[in-house]
Amino acid sequence: MQISRPGDDAVPPGPFRDLVDRLHDLYLLAGGPSARTISSAIFKNRLLEAVSHETYRAALKGTYLLSWPKYLSIVAELNRRTPRPRAEPEILTEFQTLWTLAQQDYRTLRSGRGLPSPPRAENGSRPVRQLPDRNTWFTGRRAALIRLRNAFDQHPTATVVLHGVNGTGKTQLAAEYAYRYPDDYPVTWWIRCASADQARADLTDLATELGLADGDRSLGALKAYLGSPNLPYLLIFDGVEDRQVRGLIPNGGGHVLVTTTDRELAYDTSMIEVEVLDFGPDEAAEFLERRLPESTDSERTEIIELAGRLPLALDIAARIDLETLRDSHAPSGPLVGTVRAVREILSPDHRRILDLFGWFGAAPVPMALLQRDGTVKGRVGEILANPIELRIALRELANYGLVRLGAHQVEMTAPARQALVEIIPAGDAEVAWHHVHEILARTRLGPPGSALAQGYRDIDAHLQPARLVESDNPNAQHLIIDQIRFRALDGDLAGAADLARSAVEQWQRPGSLGPDHELVLRARVELAAALRGLGAYAEARSLASAAVRQLQTSPAYGADHELTLAAEVGAALDLLMMGRYTRAVDAQRKAYERSVAALGSAHPRTVDCRRSLAASLRHAGQYAQAADLDQHDFDRLTASDDAIDAVRVAFALADDLTGLGRFEPALDLLDQYTAKGTRLIGDHDPGVLAAVRTAAAVRRRLGRPGALDELAALHLRCGELLDQAAPQMLAVTLSYANALREAGRTSRAEQLIIDAISAYERRLSDRHPLAVVARVNLAAVHRAQGQWPIARQLGQRAAEQLRRTLGADHPYAIVAAVNHATDLALTGDRAGAVAASRSAYAVADRVLGPEHPDTLAAGTNLALDLVAVGSADEPLRESMLAGWTKLFGEHELVARFARGNRVECDLDPWPM
Repeated sequence: MQISRPGDDAVPPGPFRDLVDRLHDLYLLAGGPSARTISSAIFKNRLLEAVSHETYRAALKGTYLLSWPKYLSIVAELNRRTPRPRAEPEILTEFQTLWTLAQQDYRTLRSGRGLPSPPRAENGSRPVRQLPDRNTWFTGRRAALIRLRNAFDQHPTATVVLHGVNGTGKTQLAAEYAYRYPDDYPVTWWIRCASADQARADLTDLATELGLADGDRSLGALKAYLGSPNLPYLLIFDGVEDRQVRGLIPNGGGHVLVTTTDRELAYDTSMIEVEVLDFGPDEAAEFLERRLPESTDSERTEIIELAGRLPLALDIAARIDLETLRDSHAPSGPLVGTVRAVREILSPDHRRILDLFGWFGAAPVPMALLQRDGTVKGRVGEILANPIELRIALRELANYGLVRLGAHQVEMTAPARQALVEIIPAGDAEVAWHHVHEILARTRLGPPGSALAQGYRDIDAHLQPARLVESDNPNAQHLIIDQIRFRALDGDLAGAADLARSAVEQWQRPGSLGPDHELVLRARVELAAALRGLGAYAEARSLASAAVRQLQTSPAYGADHELTLAAEVGAALDLLMMGRYTRAVDAQRKAYERSVAALGSAHPRTVDCRRSLAASLRHAGQYAQAADLDQHDFDRLTASDDAIDAVRVAFALADDLTGLGRFEPALDLLDQYTAKGTRLIGDHDPGVLAAVRTAAAVRRRLGRPGALDELAALHLRCGELLDQAAPQMLAVTLSYANALREAGRTSRAEQLIIDAISAYERRLSDRHPLAVVARVNLAAVHRAQGQWPIARQLGQRAAEQLRRTLGADHPYAIVAAVNHATDLALTGDRAGAVAASRSAYAVADRVLGPEHPDTLAAGTNLALDLVAVGSADEPLRESMLAGWTKLFGEHELVARFARGNRVECDLDPWPM
């Protein structure tokens, strides 16, 4: 839509009006380009000052007088777009003269005639914004965005520093954050920090936009303005390399985000660091799939192998054909020549230190890793063992620009590393490779866990470049196994699977460990576990079953070996994934009993078996037995210092209590330990997310206000973190849909459940209990919509399937049976409804107990069905109302049941 010329009432005649009219004439001559078009074009031209969409419109409408650099940018870009552009110096001189004349007139108009002032953050006027265009190809980075949000929520006045090597997408991440939370910041301003002068110019423009002091006083006025308490703003200082820019960063009531390649910039108590790394494997593949929708999986895999996972490198690779990428993959040109020249003038000792970085990754190498006592041979070992000599060598490399040297780590950029690999002579490369293997092999951190997480993360990026799986050093091989396990615990299941698969393939080769070696079998077990978590159930089952058979029959291991028990637990989990809950319980119980006998009840492997057994019991609906096991661990852990383990067991115990219908104790546990879990392991952890979902679902069942909002927020957050077909995402989706149905938003609930059913069928099968559970909830939606025949048909089929696959005593089958009785009553089969309700109530009372909410639902509906056929049972009705009152207290739900409303049941299934 074309921007209209302002009327005389908005901008009266005079020099300022002349400037606005002349600019509008140029705008029309250029074809009336949109604000987005001009703003984007100006931002891409680094010779011009950035101009936001709002600023461009303000200039054309005469809302206020801009600074001259802003007019220069607009005039230059509009002139370029006219059919016959004028010489740039000529047209800029004309407009600068108009701008000079307009300055005094504008001040007079503002003071004497009421011309609108520039927008200010605190007066509720339109937002002040200057941002680069949003990257439509932005991909992934869900965890990083959440870390940013949490950092600002928890530390409102701190500066958050996004740091990482060039090309990791720090700028894009910062921009995406700003675009995701526009309503939180009346002032959002992008400051380019290629130099301190550039940063000052952009801050001066912000002062002008806010109507603060002119000229040299503007930065002081801006700093005072931004230092006001509780002033919401977001300032993004992009590309901070010059330390002089530090003095320009304000402290006050708003949020400041800094992007930099200088890791040490965040080493300040007032700053919080968030490291931006390469894309993960899944993010890289997703990015290429969006950028190259016609490409095949194999082509995308090859591009990633050639270009790496650096976002900038992938973006460039996506713009050229694959053949060209193959031909030009090896570094060439000035960079290779420069690195070769530097290497040749280094001393032999320093050259050997440089060559090590050809085998480390592009991520920082901790100084502690280089300096740790070990067995590195020769002169390199002597230098590494001497902190002074090592620092001198690294400082020389830093002086030549080959590495970035910090207080605690040293980092070589990916382009420099690629060039180095290109020019190292084969013999020297071989020596450096073995040295790096020796350095990494001595990094035995202990069993993977949260206490050692940073140590594992520090070396993770170096394993693949160093090709550590090819090392015949036993310590290196054990490190690979530990790293596989750590990746899985850290949520990087794809990375765990990749490393495990590489290890199995390498170690099975002739001349290596061989297929029967313990490390090969452990790698297979870990690979199966990672694949299971990724949803590759068929491959996981095949691997786990083969490993169990091999271990059980091997003279070196046998049935009671620790590794055999671990493999059996994995195979039992596969049964659980298949929906064979009873068989899973039997298999887990046998493994647990053998583990207790062989290893003792306190052994870590036995503890794993016990927790897996409790999880299987929970899925099988045997909540009391699961609670006994989890209570045992909970009591033990709360008396120890194992805080994170205590949190996880508390979540499991709360699930057991929820299944038993003991909602209040479950909520007490969840409210207490969810806060601890968020603090200790983060609110993006799968266990924490599951606990939040259980708590919200319980509050919904208790009729507490706010449950729908909790589930809506959780559904959105999980959508940012998880695949849409991930088991946990589907469980959250069903709980959210149940809450939507109760709130009367049945269309949205129906669509969510249909999508979940489709995902369950694709990933599992159409007969899997979780797919059937979703159909039970879909029937409840149809019932709420008044589509009773459809609900009856769908609900009856679901009830029969659950009874056949899980048994009539399973809690899922009980709920389906209660709802089937309701369907019979609603479609006019009163006698059938009585029989179905009587049967459902009897089973629920026997299995769940008389006070369980599902038993109360079955009994309440039975009492109504008996009234409908003239056989009222008043004692039953009174007993049910007493049960509801005990559960809810004085609540509207109890009054509804007393008035004769049926109880609608639904299911919040446990995520796998």
